[in-house]
Amino acid sequence: MRISILLIAFILLHFPLFAQFVIFGNPMQSNISNSGFTVSFSTNSTVQTLVRYGLTPSLELGYLGNGQNTMTHSVNMSGLSPATFYYVRPAAVSGPDTVQSTKTYYYSTASNSTGLIKVFFNHSVDNSVSSGTFPHISNSPAAIQAELIKRIDSAKTKIDCAIYNNNTSAIVTALNNAHNRGVRVRYVADDGTSNTALSSALFPVLYVNTLDLMHNKFMVTDPDSVNKSYVWTGSMNWTSGNINDDYNNVVLIQDQSLAKAYVVEFEEIWGSSGSSSNAVLSKAGSQKTDNTPHLFVIGGKLVESYFSPSDRVTEQIERAVLSAGGDLEFALLTITKDELGAAIINRFNSGETVAGVVESTGDQGTEYTGLLAAGVEILAHTPAFDIHHKYGIIDANTPSSDPMVVTGSHNWSTAAESVNDENTLIIHDAEIANWYLQEFSKRYCELKGGAGCVYNPAIATEFIEKDQFQVILYPNPASTEVNLIVKDFNSTENLNLSIFNQLGQLVKTIQLTGNTMFEFSTVDWPNGSYFVRMDSGTKSRTEKLIIMK
Repeated sequence: MRISILLIAFILLHFPLFAQFVIFGNPMQSNISNSGFTVSFSTNSTVQTLVRYGLTPSLELGYLGNGQNTMTHSVNMSGLSPATFYYVRPAAVSGPDTVQSTKTYYYSTASNSTGLIKVFFNHSVDNSVSSGTFPHISNSPAAIQAELIKRIDSAKTKIDCAIYNNNTSAIVTALNNAHNRGVRVRYVADDGTSNTALSSALFPVLYVNTLDLMHNKFMVTDPDSVNKSYVWTGSMNWTSGNINDDYNNVVLIQDQSLAKAYVVEFEEIWGSSGSSSNAVLSKAGSQKTDNTPHLFVIGGKLVESYFSPSDRVTEQIERAVLSAGGDLEFALLTITKDELGAAIINRFNSGETVAGVVESTGDQGTEYTGLLAAGVEILAHTPAFDIHHKYGIIDANTPSSDPMVVTGSHNWSTAAESVNDENTLIIHDAEIANWYLQEFSKRYCELKGGAGCVYNPAIATEFIEKDQFQVILYPNPASTEVNLIVKDFNSTENLNLSIFNQLGQLVKTIQLTGNTMFEFSTVDWPNGSYFVRMDSGTKSRTEKLIIMK
């Protein structure tokens, strides 16, 4: 219920503020919808719940409460507007004493947008570990560049770009065309990189001049539109090397709330809400503050958003890593943060399946050596072109847990945490986690080698070979039935056959006695990858089977 603002003001003015109770920790936001959310917090004694809120830091909309006296407080804030940010400060009352949180928090409602999330990889992925769906673009640099230009060409009113480096003239031409047709184009770049393509820019560009890096790789289009607002982000710079050669991922999200948050970050660096930048008011690197909401519900998925160096991003990544309850994979340009190395070892020592691929293993302070010594399956990437990813996958094969992906521009490094301008997303979704697992399996097996390699933490990362016999599965891919033939096998032995789905769940078991041919139905099996394991005790073999209808 609403509490009279005048009553609260009277209490604050006429009674002591030295209350005998305190508010613990940070409040939690939950139940995010397009018309409200829940704010929860706790106190050290039983008091009455209050929350003060507003559209500005002055918290001008007053107080909300639930009329209860408790130590665990929860206020359902309803009747709010979609895709809108609210300042919230928890408070509590006991008799003449009123206590407010020392900090004001910034929360967002959900938008009415479509919530579409697309994921692109610029190199091929391993579709055999798919749980039934696939990334939107996975091996076509030209298609990724075409998608980026399509988004620019589709913009109607506004485009904001914060891109570390750009030498691709076709992208700048598209931005110039948008500028010429009346779209407001604003662009932030790092002043320490070449950015050769920007020499022909017709739109205003602010070169961030600090000792640190403006290392973002994001673009926002039409943030004022419900269904045309997009955020483009990931690990990919707009350079020919990053687009065509180095290994990168891109995420495209249609959501107005997230787009507005990215605009807040952009304008903090831009120094202005207008068309022209203000170098005097521009804040970059350590000058920035934590001034954006962090939790969003997008298409029914929880998405966390953080910016460096203001938002303690390493702490957020560490929390995600430590949440792994089954498996953890990562593909990184570099890893030098002690906390993240320790978190990975923690999960490995707890019995989780852990594997990683790292490009720069010789960086000062690298965690690669310590992870290797701890027994973690971590591979150095040595082939041509760089692993430029900055992603972690949590519980892709443990859907009953909380599958998620950490991605963005933020290397797992001290510079990214402490001084650089970076952006990070943590996307909670089993399907998207599986898309990234498809990418990881391909990179892992390129380094691991061996015919038929597949990374599948649910059962085994490599095929077992003991006095190998031959197994034929046909057709493969299959639709409604599969034929199995075993060759070079002593038919007097019993052969146990087990079939697992991509999640490692046992689908079927068969014992073959004196029979090396078998036919079984797959008519009720969902599309995806399966693993057929045959074991006689002295010999064993595992084969992949793909169901595609």
